[in-house]
Amino acid sequence: MTKTKSRKGILKNLLAAIGIIFLSSLPYIHDMITIRGEGLQSWVPDFGLQELLTDKNGKVMGFSSYRVFIYTLSIHLFAHIGWVGWMLDAKGKSYRFALLVPVVLSGYTVALLLFNARATEFNEPDTKFYITIVLSIIVIVNFFINNRNRSLNGE
Repeated sequence: MTKTKSRKGILKNLLAAIGIIFLSSLPYIHDMITIRGEGLQSWVPDFGLQELLTDKNGKVMGFSSYRVFIYTLSIHLFAHIGWVGWMLDAKGKSYRFALLVPVVLSGYTVALLLFNARATEFNEPDTKFYITIVLSIIVIVNFFINNRNRSLNGE
């Protein structure tokens, strides 16, 4: 029984380590799968994704190339996963509620990239600023309401 728990623990830690190593390489994935100025590496299977994402002007989701799109998406995804990971790890911590703001904002940025909405009003600095302010107010008000309810219930 101890060996089974030990093996499961080792496997869990190994998978976590592999996941962390993979996630830490996200900002560099564009270097691994593309060649500057040429397109995909020869070993990368071509599923037609680059052509699918390219518009009539030759832009890939609004970026100058597939390589730049992959880099920008992966760097933002890297940051988003980091914020989500910290929020999940902060269970029971007093500051956890505040982590919701960067989690939502980084997710919002990833969504803008995936939906090719960079050139819209949704990506304007004032829009992001208002979203940040409103979300922050909601999170803080929710925190104080929950704390008040806990103190009234004797928790």
